[in-house]
This record gives sequence, structure tokens and C-alpha cells, in this order.
Amino acid sequence: MTKIVLVNTPLTGKERYGILSAAGVYMPPLGLAGLAAFIRLHGYPVKIVDCCALNLSIVDSAKAILSFKPEYVGITAATISINNAAILASILKQQSPNLKIIVGGSHLSALPEKTMKVFPQFDIGIIGEGELTVIELLKTQDEKISLDGLKGIIFRDNGKLKINEQRPLINNLDALPFPAWDLLPDLAKFYRPSCFGFKKMPVTNLVTSRGCPMRCTFCSKIPFARTHRMHSIPYIIGMIKFLKQQYRINDLMIYDEFFCITKQRLTDFCESMIKENIDMVWSCDARVDSLAPETLKLMKRAGCWLIGYGIESGSQEILNFTQKDINLRKAKEVLEWTKKEGILTKGYFMLGHLKDNEESIRSTLNFILNSKLDVLTLNYFTPLPGSLDYERASCYGEFNNNWSLLNQHNLVFIPFGLDRKAMDFYRKYIVRRFYLRPGIILRYAKMLFNIRSFEIIVLGFIVFLNFLRKRK
Repeated sequence: MTKIVLVNTPLTGKERYGILSAAGVYMPPLGLAGLAAFIRLHGYPVKIVDCCALNLSIVDSAKAILSFKPEYVGITAATISINNAAILASILKQQSPNLKIIVGGSHLSALPEKTMKVFPQFDIGIIGEGELTVIELLKTQDEKISLDGLKGIIFRDNGKLKINEQRPLINNLDALPFPAWDLLPDLAKFYRPSCFGFKKMPVTNLVTSRGCPMRCTFCSKIPFARTHRMHSIPYIIGMIKFLKQQYRINDLMIYDEFFCITKQRLTDFCESMIKENIDMVWSCDARVDSLAPETLKLMKRAGCWLIGYGIESGSQEILNFTQKDINLRKAKEVLEWTKKEGILTKGYFMLGHLKDNEESIRSTLNFILNSKLDVLTLNYFTPLPGSLDYERASCYGEFNNNWSLLNQHNLVFIPFGLDRKAMDFYRKYIVRRFYLRPGIILRYAKMLFNIRSFEIIVLGFIVFLNFLRKRK
């Protein structure tokens, strides 16, 4: 049968995180693992090459891929890694001219035609979810039939690009098998959280739903990305038990875009964790308008130790402009509720929104310093393909639309009225003011006594100092 290798595009830590690379998050590519499991379920030979986890160069990645002698190679790529994916595809084509290269991921789905025009080395692009599409694609290879009727792809036909009809989304996610963790490198050895992102080791990530129905202007506005679908609670508990039994995982990072979408689902999940007596802690992200004190109390009992809140700005005017649909007074209240229940709080913020100015940035600083936050993630605002802000960025400031730099750590967008020097100063100043406070320092000092986290914490501290010292 047709053999396929799935590839997580080679990308160095520096390309992904810049100066913060040593303290970055490196978690398993669950999208590839899920796709591989579905392919294997249908009887096709499949391998995964996680070039990032294995720290492979592009040339070494090509060697590893070709060693399996596949007929198809499926490469997943975000915007920041699409150029590396194209270079890898070129090398593969040079060494194996008959090899078919498939590209998928968020970037291709956002800009299918432009991506395929810029990179002729890609033969086929998968738009949206890949499970059903890949299986049908492999069948076309076996049966030697045309791609014309295959939904969800863009492909080349006699030198011309063709986009087929969009494929309907998978509504019953429980019909999918568990991710093929066994096809990935060792979870405990090759992957790691950030120095702030874990309580116990080993730790891994988990996704329990797909899509987000909210309308934030900096996130994808593609319809299928905003259609929210969920695994059932029994399915989720089954995955967690499997990770505990097979891989001895003690800490889960739930990576859903909208994990706490309904009170009932969250309640059912927490009650199941308690009832099943699963000895595991976990963290998740949530909107500040999705939780109440009684829910937080239950989450704590079920093992939740940290919640990340996407607040994005301390200026209500900026939040209204980005259609975030949250209120800062409510945000402060929920942070206080969370702390009261003994759950650590993490705040996600972006600096340099389209309409940011010195006043709104000072508002962000004041909110951060006067809220119950334990962890701060402050990134540069980065217009990403597929979002409304990507389309209108040049109307509000200077935008360097170099795909290889769109990682939220490179300063690629500067709003009118600000400059590079000011943006660099404010980011360092806010981070310094937040972390160089006695309470924050004491918390991380205590973590040094845990031998399993010592190396990660020290590494994070060194990166933090280098970040503050770095000059343009």
C-alpha cells in the first residue's frame, strides 16, 4: 500500500522564540499524531518525523524522511515555518523526483493560493482538517484516479492551480482514534514545557476540542476555524488514563482554544477526574467571562493548578477595537477568584496592537502590576494570515510581512505614533517590573528545591537576564 511520512517542519528554537529560545515550550505535535493514528487505522503504513523534537537540520530531516522510502510526504507548517517547509520539499524533490509533497497546517489553510504560487515545490495543499482528505488522497494513488473530485485540496493540474470544494468538518470527534503518541519521539525525553508551565514531571499537552467561536480580530476569521466541536468527557478521560498508564504523565497542559466553553462540560470533566481518582495535575486557558467561584473551586479539587487568561491589553479601548468582548473589571475580579481558590494565574498580553499608543501601553502596565497575576506572557502583537488584523495592518502602522519572522517574538509591526526603540523599551520594562518583585522571585526560588525542575528554572532565569540585557 501507499506509504506516507508525516513531518513536523524543521525549525530551530531561535527561529521560533528568538532570544527566548532556551526557555521556550516544546510540546508534541498532536495534529500530526492524530492524523497518523487515523491513517494507520485505515491500514496505510505511516511514520512521523518530528524534526523539531529531534533537532534535525533541513538536510538531515530529508535523509530521515527518505529512509522510509515513502510515496507521499505530508508536511505541516505554520506561517513562521512555511519557508523551511519549502526548502525541505525542494531537497526531497531533488533526491526523489517522483515523490508527492503535501503541505497542510494553519498557513496553507489561511493563504492556499498564494502559498502554492510562491512555493511550486508543493504538489498538493490540504485546506482545513486533514484526516478524511488524506485517506481519500492515498486511495487516489492506489486506484490511479483523478484529484478533481477530492474535497478540501488545492493542487496542480498541467501547471495550473485548482481549488476543489471545501470538505465538511468532522462533527463527531470521538470517531477519531487517540493520537499515535507511539510514533513520536519519547515524550519525557524530547519534549519540555517552559520554566513556568509545569508543576510535576513528566508533562505533556492534550487537545480536547477544535475551533473557537469568538470573533477576536487577531485570530483566524476562516469559518472552519471558528466552528467549535468537542470530544466527549469519557473520550477525554480515556486519553488521560492512557497517558498516565503508558507514559507515566503527571501533568497535563490542555491546549484547547476554548476549553471552558460551557459550565456543564467543565463541571462534567472535573467531576469525572475526581470520581476516577486520577492522580494528575493539569492547567488550561480560559476566558475571564467563562468561570465562576464555584467552578474554580471544583477545578482546584480536580487537579487544576494554573489557568492562563487571554487578556491581551490593559486598555478597554484596545479590547473593544479587537472585538475581544471582555471587560477589564471582570478580568480583575476573576483573577482574584482564581487566586483565592489556590490556582495560579497566568496572563497573556500583546504589546503593539494596531491602535496601541503610549497611553494604552501604560494602561497595560498598570493592569498587570495591579492584578492577581503569577505568570506573565508578554509578546509583540503579530498580524497572522487568516485574521482581520493581518489584512488591515498596513493601515495602522509599519508591517514587515516576512512570513519567517511572524513568531510573536520578532517586532514586525509598529503602530503609527510609536517606534522600534519605544516598543523594545516598553516590553523589557513591563517584564522587568512584573518579575523583579519579591513575591514573584520567592515563588520561583522555591521551585529550585525540586531537582526535576532545577535545570529548567535556572535556564529560564538565564534567558530572562539575557532578555533584559539585550540591546538593539
